[in-house]
Amino acid sequence: MATRTTAATDAGSPFPGLRVGLVQATGTYSYGAALSASAGDVIQMVNVPQGAQVVYLAVSGGSGDALAAVGDGVDPDRYIAFATMSSASSVVRTITLHASNVPYVYSTDDTIDISISTVSVATITGGFHLTAIFAMNA
Repeated sequence: MATRTTAATDAGSPFPGLRVGLVQATGTYSYGAALSASAGDVIQMVNVPQGAQVVYLAVSGGSGDALAAVGDGVDPDRYIAFATMSSASSVVRTITLHASNVPYVYSTDDTIDISISTVSVATITGGFHLTAIFAMNA
């Protein structure tokens, strides 16, 4: 159980300077040879700036089966409630917006996270890829 980060969220990684219109952010996380996914892991995938509204989100990845949710620091399953992620399915999961998260505009900077609830075997390797598109007004 750990909090992990991608290069897209590491300290000092600035968010693109454009603050109006649509902005894309992509993060990739790979478990290294000495690491594996564990229940309770939180992977901070991309930064979300204050004032952003997510309009598109796609997630893929995993190796083995893991039950994962996609959300942020306030609501861990804001975008995808717990779903099985695996390399066998290779399915890109996109958000389905519903009344509880539309339109959600971030009041402070945050990150979009993948939270792992359970894993099917002791060692889950591989990684995750997440792309988000934000609408920005200012």
